[in-house]
Amino acid sequence: MTDQRNGPGGTMSRRGLLGLGLSTTAGFALAGCGASTDTGSGTRTGGGLGQLDYAFSWLYDVTQAGPYIADTRGYYKKVGFPSVKFIPGGPSAVSVLTQLANGTAQFGVSSPTEIVAANQNGASFRVIGALYQKTPSCIVSLQSNPITTPAGLKGKTIAVANADKPAVEAFLAVNGLKASDMKIVPFQYDPAPLVAGQVDGIMDYSTNSPISLKQSGHDPAVMMFADFNYATITQTYVASTDQISKNRKMLKAALRADIMGWRANIADPEEGATLAVKKYGKSLKYSLENQLACNKAEIVLIRTPDTEKNGVLTVTEALQKETVATLGLTGVDTTTDKLFDMSLLAEVYEEHPELRKLT
Repeated sequence: MTDQRNGPGGTMSRRGLLGLGLSTTAGFALAGCGASTDTGSGTRTGGGLGQLDYAFSWLYDVTQAGPYIADTRGYYKKVGFPSVKFIPGGPSAVSVLTQLANGTAQFGVSSPTEIVAANQNGASFRVIGALYQKTPSCIVSLQSNPITTPAGLKGKTIAVANADKPAVEAFLAVNGLKASDMKIVPFQYDPAPLVAGQVDGIMDYSTNSPISLKQSGHDPAVMMFADFNYATITQTYVASTDQISKNRKMLKAALRADIMGWRANIADPEEGATLAVKKYGKSLKYSLENQLACNKAEIVLIRTPDTEKNGVLTVTEALQKETVATLGLTGVDTTTDKLFDMSLLAEVYEEHPELRKLT
């Protein structure tokens, strides 16, 4: 996902906003929804699927490349939706889970942490698929002073945002370290202190600072949390248990269309990046170079040996258990049966086995 947004008005960080509590599950009583862009004018009809109201987790950037392609190529219509309305997220948007709860959206993407928090507050949501099989969390340093293993963090100064401290502490714990083994200083999601030599590393996403550093002429070293005992999914497709029970046909159709879109994006990442820059996110003035690099970085998180075998969006039982265990280390407690329901995807792939192959 592209966290730093260089659109009109300056740079905005999704993770910074999450840390400030501006994209949370607290407002289930809210009746509004975020700004939307209609890609069609269909409405719900008696026996048909009707328009798909699809809530994104963030703004119109390449994070949604699969849906852009599915829309542009007509995949939503192919599976039975006369039209689709994309509802962007962002700092002023109502959360995806709130929109699903109040009916302003029927389909959307959230995160395991938000889903668990909502369920603890009386909701009943489940992960029905996961785009990122690996967390994009990482420690970014420079090749002139690289940090390539957890042990390399000892004695180093690392910039970490307050919102990310639980994840860093959990990463350290599973690798036999503690926070006192290094010096943690505040981070504002800007790699400038790293470039200036004020810190040895920063905790960020692989789809963010490493790309901006490369494109500004620097040579970053990236240590992925996922390579060192820290397993968790993100960019998770979500539905309420009520939806899963009563609207299976609609959810399966939406998943099928997105699977086709993501398969196409993996085969040709430039198509999704171009749609983000020239069509869906045109007003945000992204560069094609940036969005293509972000897309390729995301594909690394999407395409794994498991998804090569089982299909995009699938989550193995082992990864479900690892995700729950990792969440527990950060203080987010749940169980696999309270977080996951993969039955819809299982039916989609049983009915359309040709979609299992990623490209």
